Order: sequence, then structure tokens, then C-alpha cells
Amino acid sequence: MITNTPFDTIAAVSTPPGEGGIGIVRLSGERAIEIVKGLFIPYKKRASSIFEKNFSMGVGHIKDSDRIVDEVLVSIMKSPRTYTREDVVEINCHGGAVAVNEVLRLVLERGARIAETGEFTKRAFINGRIDLSQAEAVLDIVHAKTAKALETAVCQLDGGLSEKINDLVGRLRGILVQLEAAIDFADEEDVAPVQYGDIKNTLDSVKHELSELVRSYDTGRILRNGVLSVISGKPNVGKSSIMNAFLRFDRTIVTSIPGTTRDVIEEQLNINGIPFILADTAGITETEDVIEKEGVKRSRSYMEKAQLVIVVFDGSERIDERDREIARNAAGRSHICVINKSDLSQKIDTALLDKIPGLDRNFIRMSARTGKGLRELERRMTEKVIAGDTEGGQSILVTNARHYSVLRRALQELKHALKAAQSKLEPELVSFDVKSIIDVLGEITGSITSEDIMNDIFKNFCIGK
Repeated sequence: MITNTPFDTIAAVSTPPGEGGIGIVRLSGERAIEIVKGLFIPYKKRASSIFEKNFSMGVGHIKDSDRIVDEVLVSIMKSPRTYTREDVVEINCHGGAVAVNEVLRLVLERGARIAETGEFTKRAFINGRIDLSQAEAVLDIVHAKTAKALETAVCQLDGGLSEKINDLVGRLRGILVQLEAAIDFADEEDVAPVQYGDIKNTLDSVKHELSELVRSYDTGRILRNGVLSVISGKPNVGKSSIMNAFLRFDRTIVTSIPGTTRDVIEEQLNINGIPFILADTAGITETEDVIEKEGVKRSRSYMEKAQLVIVVFDGSERIDERDREIARNAAGRSHICVINKSDLSQKIDTALLDKIPGLDRNFIRMSARTGKGLRELERRMTEKVIAGDTEGGQSILVTNARHYSVLRRALQELKHALKAAQSKLEPELVSFDVKSIIDVLGEITGSITSEDIMNDIFKNFCIGK
């Protein structure tokens, strides 16, 4: 929780830890320029004028008394045209923990304090440069796993979702104007009666658009978090080989000995712009080995929570009861059946799987060793995700669980308002319900938000953002 006043000057390292080309120390606040001016010695005397200008840069040294700490590039950005709407200074050091931390230590000694998690972005929100949904989009940009996820987050940062919410709120406020006129001037003869039909039509329209946003969350959540896709099957059917084929390198150990994989191995994968979290699991079998038994337990657990199951059969072996058990477990969820080892002599008889209800018998025949069939598997995986037009043609996608929860509550409030309008209840009662919708929607943009919600949001940021 941020307890300091927003007028303190804050500082933090804004680049990832470790060695790199540059490391950036960022300051924000009314003393940011003053603090850096006392540490920075430009190469040319006239370069000291960078502190007088806006959006200016200078090269020189950061000094601790007479000791040169680092050669740096200093960027000056003056309020209000900055990320936080405060004076912002960024010191570009050589990458590496020692130089960057020495510069940070010096600015802290001269009056800055270490920024708390997400405090730069929180100040941008408090100072009115962005609203709460845009602040959350900053985090989505940082964590974007695909180009589509990045595009969606940038749309939200540009105010796409905020504009949509503000438009809906504006239409609801139009209803309030009519209702409140009827309430305040009930005795005036020239005040038009409440047009309940028009109110109902507006509420129906708002309900439709809110429902579209709620429905978009299924796609938005996938773009933000990825599709958990579990490779499942009995031991030695080639699950780890398929994992390695996806990744184009040997991520997992592959041997002819059954049960090589004892734990779940996860990797992130981008297939046609859709993020997948691929999980290679231990072969499901009956065993007395304590470690292998735990691996099987974890495999079953992953299958239960998987959004997509890739069921693998060995084409060079006959179907047995273990294959059928795994197939039965997968049949109740989204799945793809793969017959691996197509490069070997085939003994599999898929007719033995015919009686399993719900099993997708559109088998993909592939060879993880040669790569044959991999493209077809990738195509089917993406088809599964977008089946039923999950993209929905939506230009705005809801990717955030908090927004999804708020929108669902707004829909519930809207149903109460619709019922009141349809029943032509007193204007005061309809007005109360409409105000409730507006208040709930205000939680998305932050026009109505508690300190606890804000702190929960910003604690997920890194310190320098």
C-alpha cells in the first residue's frame, strides 16, 4: 500500500536486472531535476542548459564527489507533458547491476525515495493522465505474449475500452436527465411525462453492448493468459518428442525407456498469433514407483484443468485399455487425437476407440521424429480456440478478470433497471437502478474506485513502472 504523499520525488531502476546494453534510473517528482543536476557533470558546459529546456538530453558523468561513477545520458522531461504529469528524469547508465545501483544510491541520498510497485503508473492515474483501465493496459503490454495480445493491450491503453464505457455511461446519464426532471418538477404541467418506452429501448441497447463485452472475455482471456494445452497419453507414445517438435529444440529428455518424463514440463508457444501454454505430462499408467505415481497424479490433475487436451496414441502399437481410459477422460473436454510414430510400421486399430462417446475421431497422423503432421496439428489447435467465432469481430476485447467481474455486475443492475422501466415504476426507483449501473461501470475507469482496489491493481506492477 502506498502511504507516502504523491508530491515526494521517487526513483527506481526501470530496466530488468542483470547485464545489458543500458540500465535506466528513473525519477519523478518536483525535485527530480534538482537532484540529478547536483550529480550530473556534462561534457560541455553549455550542455547544462538541458535542465532549463523540456525534452532535452545531455551526455556526461554522474559523480560522487570527485569520483566518476558512470558515463551517462540524461533525459529531461518537464511537467505536465510526461508519463506521470510530474517532472521526470531518466539517467541512462551502462547496463549492469553495479553502475545502475550506484546511481540509484546517489539519487536516494540526495532526497528521492525508492518508488513502490507501480507507483509511476499510479501517479499517472492520480494526476489524470490515464484512467484505471488504461493503467491496467500498461501491465498487459508488458506481459503480452503475442502480437494480437499486444494489439489488444495498446487499444486499451489508447482508451478503446474507456471510450466504450464512457459512451454507455453517457447514454445512461441521458435517461437520468429525463427521470430527474420528472422527479424535480412533478407538479409542473409543461414537463413531459416519462417516456418509459424510450428508456427501455436505451437500456436494451446498453444491455446488448455490455453483453458483447462480457462475451469477448473468453477470447480476451486466451490472448492475455494463453491456452493451457496438455499433451496426454500412456508412457512411450512420444509425448515429449511432440513437445520438442513444437519447440524446435530438445526441451525434454526422450528415450526408448517408458516413463522418462516424471513431472509436468510447461513451455509457452505462439501459434498463428494465439498463445498456448504447452504442458508435457508423465505417461498415465499403473505403477508402484513412488516418483512415477506422483507424476501420473499430476498428469491427471493437469488434464482436469486443461483448456485443450492433445491425446497421443502410438501408431506402432495396438490400442489397449490404458489408451481407452485416457481417451474416455479426454472425450468430455476440448481435445484433439493424434496418432504418433506414423514413420513406423502401423499396428493401431482405431476401430477399438469407436464406442467411446464424444471422442473426436478425426485423427491426426504424425511423426514427431520427422515433423510430418505437425503443421496440421497446429492448424487444428488454432481452429479449436476460435471455434464458434470466438473472435466475434470485436474491436474491443475484455482481457482483465476485474473488468469482466464489473461488467457482469453492471448487467445484473441493468436487468433490475429494465424490469423497473417495463413495470413503469416511480421515476425515483428507475433512477436509483440507473445510477447503480453508472456507479458499477465507474469502477472500470476509476471514476469510482476504492483505495483497496487501486492497491491490488498496482501491486502487480514492477517497481520501476
